[in-house]
Amino acid sequence: MGPAFAAVGAGIAALLQLTIASRYQFADAQLQLSLVFAVAVTLVYGFEEGMTWAFVGGLSLDLLALRPLGSSVFVLLIAVALAALAKPLLSRYRYPGCVIAVLVLTPVFLVISDVTTGLLQPPAPPIHPTTLLVAALLNAILAAIVAPLVIGIKRRAEHRERVVWWR
Repeated sequence: MGPAFAAVGAGIAALLQLTIASRYQFADAQLQLSLVFAVAVTLVYGFEEGMTWAFVGGLSLDLLALRPLGSSVFVLLIAVALAALAKPLLSRYRYPGCVIAVLVLTPVFLVISDVTTGLLQPPAPPIHPTTLLVAALLNAILAAIVAPLVIGIKRRAEHRERVVWWR
């Protein structure tokens, strides 16, 4: 996957997050598709693709949701940077690593997002600890579904690169 594919995927994930995923809430928590994909792409493909995903995905979220420009970008870039720092610990086990990283980074993402939005917009209702826990669990479940897809795409690309055609 290159940065161009990551950019297109991030735009699509942001659009899906704001249109479809925002309609479904579980215990006042909703899925953060952009966060889950950004962390999975960072852990599977690397820092450059993860940063591209975070930047384009955050910018798409800000523009589509009419948020203060740069607020989602900032939070996603922090999440991707933390995932990249944790990659040496989680790289041996890609699948559980993605799920664990999303489980840990979701509350961090939501708190920083709440603080950033609070600084840039009028006050919003506070986030309750139960909401953070439910959001972390929901996003970890989503990561359990998304991680094999991202890993499979990378393995397929690696398999294509290894094939040598003899004539």
